[in-house]
Amino acid sequence: MKIEIVLHLSSRVGRACLITTALLVAGNQASTAQLPDEFTNLKVLPEDIDQRTLINYMRTFSIGLGVRCSTCHVGEEGQDLSEYDFASDDKEMKETTRVMMRMVQAINGDHLTEVENRDESNEVTCATCHRGVSTPRMLPDVLAQVYTEEGIDATVSQYREMRDRYYGSYSYDFGEGNLNELANTVSNSSLDDAMAILQLNDEFFPNSAGIHYLMGEVLLAKDDRDGALAKFRRAVEIWPQHRNAQRRIQELEG
Repeated sequence: MKIEIVLHLSSRVGRACLITTALLVAGNQASTAQLPDEFTNLKVLPEDIDQRTLINYMRTFSIGLGVRCSTCHVGEEGQDLSEYDFASDDKEMKETTRVMMRMVQAINGDHLTEVENRDESNEVTCATCHRGVSTPRMLPDVLAQVYTEEGIDATVSQYREMRDRYYGSYSYDFGEGNLNELANTVSNSSLDDAMAILQLNDEFFPNSAGIHYLMGEVLLAKDDRDGALAKFRRAVEIWPQHRNAQRRIQELEG
């Protein structure tokens, strides 16, 4: 069971009520024409909101969460928008969206206003937490769940898929620190699995002294003193000021 990062739905996480995917990219006028000029059953947005303003809200939600109309509204993907029942509350995600919208309004309107020297241009939006994905989770948390449920091979595969899909976007941090953190967590249950994660990280950051140092610690915990010494030496070769690696070398050579 792979985690579906983009369209994974959870009642605990906010979802945007979307009107049209075409509008997300290009503001398609034909799609706009399919929408009514007035809207009903608006419980958070103003009841007299105009079509263009509402569409702009939907674009913001869509970009911020990476989801589509049918996430919240009654209708099928690819179906003509005129056939959607936008007023219906049958989908749970629509109410979840309202909860999230009220939360954002409260943060910006009640809480941030109390921050001294606040820059008025800095406000919380959907993208603040979601970063273009529907489920706002950090990379180590996503991978840790996959590891717990499916093991190391699935975890490595999940990381590669996510990196291929999201690298260069603001959705996830693919810096070396996240896999190092995961390896540290995994080492409590399996040193071999921790090493596999560090080797994966080394593939993308071959000149990281920190990764080689951590590999050395794992090998030392496995009683592979020669292998550990080689990794500590490599860490110092990359970064001569790495004091922890220097200390380990002295201990092993002494």
